[in-house]
Amino acid sequence: MDIKQATRQIEGAVRAYLSKDEHGIYRIPTQMQRPIIMIGPPGIGKTAIVSQVASRLGVNFVSYSITHHTRQSALGLPYIAQSEYGGRTYKVSRYTMSEIIAATYDAVERTGIPEGILFLDEVNCASETLMPAMLQFLQYKTFGQHRLPAGWVIVTAGNPPEYNRAAREFDPAMMDRMKRIDVEPSLDAWMDYALSHGIHPAISTYLTSKPKNFYRVRASVRGAQLVTARGWEDLSRMIWAYRHEGIPVDQDLVAQYLQDREIAEDFSLYLELFSKYEDDYKVDGILAGDAGQEILDRARNAPFDERIALVNLMLDALLTSAHDVDARQEALAHAREDVAQAREELAGTPTAAVAAGERVCAAAQRASKDARAEGTADTRRQTTLAERAELLDEVRAALTRWAMDASAAADGDGLAVATAALDARGDALAQLQEGLAGRLDNALGFLDDAFGRDGQELVVFVTHLAVDPAFMRFASEHASSLLAEHGQALMFHERGLDLLKEADRLK
Repeated sequence: MDIKQATRQIEGAVRAYLSKDEHGIYRIPTQMQRPIIMIGPPGIGKTAIVSQVASRLGVNFVSYSITHHTRQSALGLPYIAQSEYGGRTYKVSRYTMSEIIAATYDAVERTGIPEGILFLDEVNCASETLMPAMLQFLQYKTFGQHRLPAGWVIVTAGNPPEYNRAAREFDPAMMDRMKRIDVEPSLDAWMDYALSHGIHPAISTYLTSKPKNFYRVRASVRGAQLVTARGWEDLSRMIWAYRHEGIPVDQDLVAQYLQDREIAEDFSLYLELFSKYEDDYKVDGILAGDAGQEILDRARNAPFDERIALVNLMLDALLTSAHDVDARQEALAHAREDVAQAREELAGTPTAAVAAGERVCAAAQRASKDARAEGTADTRRQTTLAERAELLDEVRAALTRWAMDASAAADGDGLAVATAALDARGDALAQLQEGLAGRLDNALGFLDDAFGRDGQELVVFVTHLAVDPAFMRFASEHASSLLAEHGQALMFHERGLDLLKEADRLK
C-alpha cells in the first residue's frame, strides 16, 4: 500500500487500541494490542506519518532508532538489591528503568496526557545482543522489569533486507504477534502531501512530468545511488532557505540530496528553466487581477509543461496564504478559549485581570518555546503556537494599559478589554480571508480565459486545491461561487471519464 493508505491503517489501529468502554476499560486489552510494524524502503515518510497521527489524535509521540541503542541503554543497567524470602535476606539482580520506557513516562509528566505512541525505527536492525530483549518488548511490552505505560501503542518500522544489509527477517512466531503493513513509494500519495506542506513548486512540476524520477535506489561502481521522498522534501526546504538568503541553488547543492547523478543534473537544468517562468509570469499580478494581455497570450500559447509550471506557481501562492490564514484562525480560536477559561479573574479587579493576562500569556509563550525546542518538522504547529502567544501578549499589553488608566478601569472590566483585543485581530484576519477569496477568483478567471473551463490545467488546479485540508476549511467558510462552478464541472468531467472507461470495457 502507499503511504496515505498506511496512514489510515495506523490511525485506525491506534484509535481502536485507545478505545474504552463505559467503565473506562480498553476494548482491546493492552496485552492483546499487537505492535504495528511498517516494512518499506528508506525515505518514504514512515516516521513522519506516525508523528502526524499522534498529533491528530492529541496523544504523545516518542521516537527512537533502535540502531543507536545497546542492550544496556535499552534494557537498563543492572544493580544489586536485597530482598527477603521466607525470612531470609538475599542479594538479587535488578535493572534500572530502560531509557526508552523512561522517555514515555517523561512525556506523560511533561504534557499531562497519559496516552501516546512509541515509535521504534529500524527495529529489524537491532544488534544481536539486543534482539532477545527487543523480542520480549514487542511481545510483552516490557524491558526487563519495567512495563510500557497503559495507553501507549507500539509502532515500529524497518527496511527490507535488500535496502539495508543489517536488516533481518523476524521469524514466523514473532510476526504472528505483530500487525504488518508493507509500504511502497507512491508519487500520487506524496504529491498530495507535497502540495499541502509547501514543497517547492519546481519539484512538484518536475515530478509531474517525470514521475519515474521520484524514487530510485540502485547500485553503481561509485556506491549506492538513491533518490527518495525524504531527499525531495529536504531539498525543497533548502531551496526555500537559499532563495530567502539570496544564495544561488546550483547542481552541487542538488546532488547532495538527489544522490543520483543523472536525476540531479536533469533537475538542476529544470530548476533554472522554472526560475525563468517565475520571473516571466509575475504570479502576484495574476492573483491581484492585473495580468496583462501579454501574459495571457503567453500562457495560451505555452507548451503543456510550461502551463503546468504556471498552475503550480499559482497553487503554491494560494496554498501558502491559505495555510497562513488557517494557522491564524486556529491560534485565534485557542486564544479565545484561554481568555474564556480565565473569565472570572478577568472580570474581577484590575489587579486580578492583569495577573490573569500575564498568566495565560506566560503559559502560551512556554508552550511555543517547548514546541521549538522539540525540533520536530511540524512547522505548522510551531507557527500556530507562536501566533497564539503573540495574540495573548497583545491581550496582556491591553490589560496593562487599561489597568493603568484609572478612569477606564473604573468604567469597564478586563474581560471586555481582552475580548476587544482579540476581536481586533479577528477583524484583521477577516480582511486576509477576504483578500484570499479575491485572489482565488482572479486565479480561476485567469485560467478560464487562458485555457478554457474544460482545460486540463483547470482540472489539475481544482483537484489539488480539493485535497488540501487547510484550503478546504477556508473554502467551507468562505464559499466562492466560481470555485463551486468549477468543482461541479470537475465532477461532471470525472464522471464522463468513468463512463468512457466503462464503455471501452464493455466494448
